[in-house]
Amino acid sequence: MPNNHQATIAAIRTAYGHRLTAADYRELLNLHSVAEVVSYLKNTEGYGELLSGLDPQITHRGHLEMLLKRSLFMQCLHFCSLERLRNTPFFRFFIYDYEVRELVKKLLLLSDGPQAYISAMDTWLMPYLSLSAEKLAKAENLREVADAAEGTPYAAVLRSIPDDPMKRNYTAHEIALRACYLERIKKEAAQTLHGADLEALNGLVGEQIDLINLINAYRLKRVFHPDAESLRSMMLPVSGRLPQRICEQLYAAPDLASFIEIVKTTRYGRMLTGLTVLSDQPESVRLEHALQSLRYRNARNALHFSGHAAVSMYAVHFLYQTEIQNLITIIEGIRYGKPVSYMQELLILE
Repeated sequence: MPNNHQATIAAIRTAYGHRLTAADYRELLNLHSVAEVVSYLKNTEGYGELLSGLDPQITHRGHLEMLLKRSLFMQCLHFCSLERLRNTPFFRFFIYDYEVRELVKKLLLLSDGPQAYISAMDTWLMPYLSLSAEKLAKAENLREVADAAEGTPYAAVLRSIPDDPMKRNYTAHEIALRACYLERIKKEAAQTLHGADLEALNGLVGEQIDLINLINAYRLKRVFHPDAESLRSMMLPVSGRLPQRICEQLYAAPDLASFIEIVKTTRYGRMLTGLTVLSDQPESVRLEHALQSLRYRNARNALHFSGHAAVSMYAVHFLYQTEIQNLITIIEGIRYGKPVSYMQELLILE
């Protein structure tokens, strides 16, 4: 019988059982300050230990958000430590995700000099990266950024970027790095999983790719009305579960209404039945929220039915990312005095 790391699966499911509930979100939405949010979270199972040493009255919003993001990373490290999985192919996927985030951040700040990136880098993350954190921090040009990524698949992507800043397309470079990340984890998954387990993981990754592309295509169609070729160039160029012919129909849709009608004919359109939607919002807004919610529901189902720790890890990482983004949405909403109804519309909930 294959080793599917059942101890890790059990730990993941137990930890996920401490997630915020609908009642928690209702309470959080009606708070009035960051201090009140900290005080509330300190009394929850999921965040009590993390925030135990904080004084709510002097906790800065930015520091709280950093702690929440770091907690997700450390939780994944903990899961990997239970059966020594950190060096097993695929299980470093969440570290690869942060590597891409740091490289994108560096590219965006490169023209402002090393100090700009050093001020923005997540220093707590550096010991875990396969990049050279010191070289990345000090890099003053693209060649030096690529040198910092030597030995990783990202180096080739970075070396393909034009030296001339006027010829750079940062969106395209970010897409290329994220595609590199996805191809990397799919390749490593094939080294670790087999049969139904590999099929389940590839299915979940494929669904996430499709839904990311659908959400981004919707936004672009709604705001910029790009032609099919332009839209295609801004999608993740990694195969998901949608047939290519359907993708091409979506890209070529003449307007947003046509795009939405095509979405409704896809497997994801059929999955949207029964999802909570924002009834008082335009259909296009409801569609994006529903697609985001579908990403959440599919990951939750994968966690519930998974038979391998790799599937559980990938699913719970996304679920925790969503919860932390919900918390940041509430924190920022409180900071700017947004009404409860506005914040609630932005949350992705079960």
